[in-house]
Amino acid sequence: MSTALVISGGGSKGAFAVGAIKTMFRQRPGLAFDMLIGTSTGALIAPLATARDIALLEQLYTSVTTEQVITTYNVGNRILTADSIFGVEPLAQLLKQYYTDTFFNDLATRPYNVLLATTCLQTEAAVYFASKTLNSATQHEVIALKQADHFRRAVLASACQPVFMTPIEVIPGAQPLRQYVDGGVREYAGIQLAIEQGADEVFVILLSPEITPPVEKRYTGVPDILMRTIEIFSEDVGDNDLQIPLLYNKALGYMDTVRQNLSAYGIPEDKITALLNVPGSPFSNKRSVNLHLIRPDGYLGGGPGGLTFDPAEMKGMVAKGERTMNQYIAGLAPGSSILV
Repeated sequence: MSTALVISGGGSKGAFAVGAIKTMFRQRPGLAFDMLIGTSTGALIAPLATARDIALLEQLYTSVTTEQVITTYNVGNRILTADSIFGVEPLAQLLKQYYTDTFFNDLATRPYNVLLATTCLQTEAAVYFASKTLNSATQHEVIALKQADHFRRAVLASACQPVFMTPIEVIPGAQPLRQYVDGGVREYAGIQLAIEQGADEVFVILLSPEITPPVEKRYTGVPDILMRTIEIFSEDVGDNDLQIPLLYNKALGYMDTVRQNLSAYGIPEDKITALLNVPGSPFSNKRSVNLHLIRPDGYLGGGPGGLTFDPAEMKGMVAKGERTMNQYIAGLAPGSSILV
């Protein structure tokens, strides 16, 4: 059984994911992931999303302030002269503090792989940077990193919302030139990669609610309108990332029912297989996956794009994540794999 944790983007809303993960490990102390996939704020969380590091992760997501993540400037001047509205030097310093060279070297020895979702501006591709080489082939573009500084830069790139935050060269000086931004531009949640790599059980934490209530405010400034637009776009990408595996699960369940019905009518198994294995079938080599979907039931806060980091508000998000995970576990059938 292979297990994966997938965490979407959402800026300061990542505190919700921290609360959910904390409860997950409290309810299932022996839980271990083979793969952790993070996008944007999920990329900051994934390297520390283990039972041994959860306390440090909670400290980070309940104490950091906006000034420790971005530097604000005069918007008019930046639009004409810079590659981003905000500066990301404070976040880069935080990454040096938490993801040290020692941490990265230790990460390489752990029995799981951490993958960070980015989007390449030059190729338009979704690119994942990994803490180690994948065990099997992939249809995704995945680059294994060997240096701690490159790993930190990959985390930073995944978190950099385009226009608001600067594009990042993960491997400085590499040719051809490649600049990377927030992975949520292409894949808000790396569910497909987890399934492709053999995950049988996938825990997915999305930081947007299934039904998004109206945000009752007037948007007037260009930055706020643009940030809100990106937020809406990212949430739509996330829903699409989720719908494909859910659709396959539903279709495969239907196919299993058809197979059982044909068998009940006395049709031999080999003939059933011949009837169902139609050349070009979209279900060839596909398998059902156990998806655990954890997401808030309403707007979390954090401002447009989740770029408002208020420790008090984030503590509330952590608590919401804990409650949501407790409610999810309480609703599971007895003997469910998450409780084993």
